[in-house]
Parts: sequence; C-alpha cells; structure tokens
Amino acid sequence: MLNNVYLQFIGVLLILIFGLRINSKYLDKRNFSEYGLVFNKETFRNVLVGLTIGFCAVVLILIIGKSTGILSVSGVLSVPKGSLLVLFAFKMLLVGILEETFFRGYLFTNLYDGFNSKRLTKKQTLVISLMLSSVLFGLAHFSNNNASFLSMTLLTVNGMVWCIPFIISKNLGLSIGLHTAWNFTQTQLGFTMSGNKSLNALYKIENVGPDLFTGGEYGPEAGVLGLIGFGLMLAMSLLYLKYRYPKQALLNKEQN
Repeated sequence: MLNNVYLQFIGVLLILIFGLRINSKYLDKRNFSEYGLVFNKETFRNVLVGLTIGFCAVVLILIIGKSTGILSVSGVLSVPKGSLLVLFAFKMLLVGILEETFFRGYLFTNLYDGFNSKRLTKKQTLVISLMLSSVLFGLAHFSNNNASFLSMTLLTVNGMVWCIPFIISKNLGLSIGLHTAWNFTQTQLGFTMSGNKSLNALYKIENVGPDLFTGGEYGPEAGVLGLIGFGLMLAMSLLYLKYRYPKQALLNKEQN
C-alpha cells in the first residue's frame, strides 16, 4: 500500500506533466515531446542504460574511497526487504523524473529558446543555457541538511552532467536513469545522499578522510569523491551516446 509520501510524489508528477502539456500548447507553442519526456522504446532503453551507468559510478567511488583510505566500510549490516527496496526505487524514479523533466526538459529548453538570438552563436546559447539551468539545479538544494557553497557548486556540475545526454539525444531517458540510480545506489550502499543519511543500508560507510575529499556530512556530492563520480557518469554516458547517436555532437548539434 502506498503511503502519503508516494501519493504526493505521484500527484506532483501528474500535475507537472499536465502543466507542461498545457504550457507546450498555449504558451511555448511547441510539441510536448520537445521536453524529452516521451514514453517509447528509446526512452525505456536509455533509462536502463542510465540506471546501469549510475549504479556503476557509485560502486566505483565506493571502491576508490575505500582503497584510498578516505572511507571506512564495514561488513554487511542488513539486507533490505524486497518490497521496501522496490518502493524506495520507485520513489527515487519519481524524483528523477520530476527533477529531470523540470530542470532539463523544461528549464533548459526554454532558456535555450530565450537566449537564442542573432547576437549569440548557437554554441554560446547552448553553453549559457546549460550553465544557468545547472546553477539553478544546484541552488535548489540550498535547504538540504549540511548544504554549503561547495555542495551547491558541485551539484551544478552534476546538473551539467545530467543535462548533456538530453542535449545530445533530445530524450530524458538517460538523464532520468542516471539520476535515479545515483540517488538510489548511494542510499542503499550506505552513503549520505545530499545531506540525507541512509537508513537500513547494506554497509556502514564512515568518512575518515578530509571533508574536501569525502564530502563530509553532506555526502560525496560535496567532495572530490562525488566529482569523480560525476566524471565517471559523464565518460560512460558519452561513450554510449557516441554509439547510439553517432551523427550528433555535443556543441554543434544545433548548427547542423
């Protein structure tokens, strides 16, 4: 049985989708699919790839943190019940869809159109829109526990990493998968995720290195370890995108 939290997430998502449909028709006067939230085979494939990449990135930063001695990782603490694991995964998927649809699908798309003018080249418009939408994504997390200027700065980088797949593919599937797996895997392994301590995690992960490297009480996203994770996600995503969308390049797609 879904509790109120899940029902609220579902309700907000439905309101967002309905609002964007109205907005696309009467205000933006564009096809709704241009926001990237398209329910088709391509989207589901990209989501699965994004889930795999996000999962691998978190596992790799755990291995890096433990092998370099900046993280202390205990043995298995508990194995979450299957039903609870599925419900939490569903919640993280809803969060991924909500945030990617708003910050990447809607905000980036409209910023790009807004800055698109004869005074700016297509590349300049693209970079400005990418940076501005990502800065707003970082600032949106200012109220999280233990948030700092550094955490918001690195989350801005995170936003750019998750926006690039949308720019290339014009599809939110990969971004949603990356976002969902990044949050879900951190929490289930035992990391603090965006200031939220994990509960009933697989391991007990403690920071024994400098906060600059571990992210301190905020979690990896406020430290070098998180930056490494973002770099891993970007590298793996670009490899996939190069294979899947060979004719599309990051900065000159709109110029073709």
